[in-house]
Amino acid sequence: MLIPGFDEFELDLERAFKRDLPPFIESVGAAPLTYVNIATIPVKRNGVYLLLQDDNVMYVGKTDSQAGFQNRLTRHAIHIQHRKNLDPHSISFKAISIPVFKNADLEGMLIQHFEAPWNYSGFGSNDPGRKRDTQEPANFDKQYPIDIDIPLALVPEKTVRCYELLRILSVNLPYTFRFEKKEYQEELDIPITIPHENMTVRDLLLLILKNLPEGKWQATVLLGRVILYREIKNYPFHQLIIRS
Repeated sequence: MLIPGFDEFELDLERAFKRDLPPFIESVGAAPLTYVNIATIPVKRNGVYLLLQDDNVMYVGKTDSQAGFQNRLTRHAIHIQHRKNLDPHSISFKAISIPVFKNADLEGMLIQHFEAPWNYSGFGSNDPGRKRDTQEPANFDKQYPIDIDIPLALVPEKTVRCYELLRILSVNLPYTFRFEKKEYQEELDIPITIPHENMTVRDLLLLILKNLPEGKWQATVLLGRVILYREIKNYPFHQLIIRS
C-alpha cells in the first residue's frame, strides 16, 4: 500500500559486505602471528580474521565479543607449533573488527571468496576423544603431522613422579597429549629421573616407557596427538609406537 510521503529503505547488508569487505581486507597489512602482536588487539570485539602463509589466505575465522580476537588467535598460534612442514614464522594474521554483522554469514562468504584451504581440514579442532584414535586423521594432521623431536624447556633436570611428568606434557605441549588418568595410577606413581634439560618428547616417552611395567604400556604417536595407555595395540594411522 502506497502511503503519501512515506517509504521504507532496506539495506542489503550481505550484498554490501560481498562488495566492500574483501577489498578492505586486502588493503589491511598482515602481522606475524606472535603472542606480542595478538596482545595488542583490542578486547571484546566482534569480527572476522584471516590466517595467511606467505601472503596466501589459509584460514578464515570469526569471533564474537565474548571470545574476542585474542582468544581465537592465541589458540591458533599454539596449534601451529611443533608441526612438520610448517614454519610458525611463515604465518601472519589480519583481524577485522565489524561491530554489526549479526545476520550475515561473513565467515562462509570469505571462505568461499579466498578459497581458504585450512577451513574444513580439521585445523584447530579439539581432541576427538579415545573412540576416534583409530580413525583416519584430519587432512591438516596428514599435511602437517606433529613433530616429537623438538627440544623442550618444560622439564628441568630433576626427579619427578611419572604421573606429574605426564601432566606437565599434557598441559604444556601445543598438541593433545592424552594419558591414562583413571586406572593403574599406582603404576604411574614412580620416580622418573630427567638426565638433562631440553629433552624431546621422543626422549621423554622412551624414558617413561623404560620405567613402566614391561609389556604392559604403550605410547602411540598419531599424526595429530600423542596417547599413552596401559595397552598393547596397533593403530592403523600412527607415526610411532613405543612399548614398555
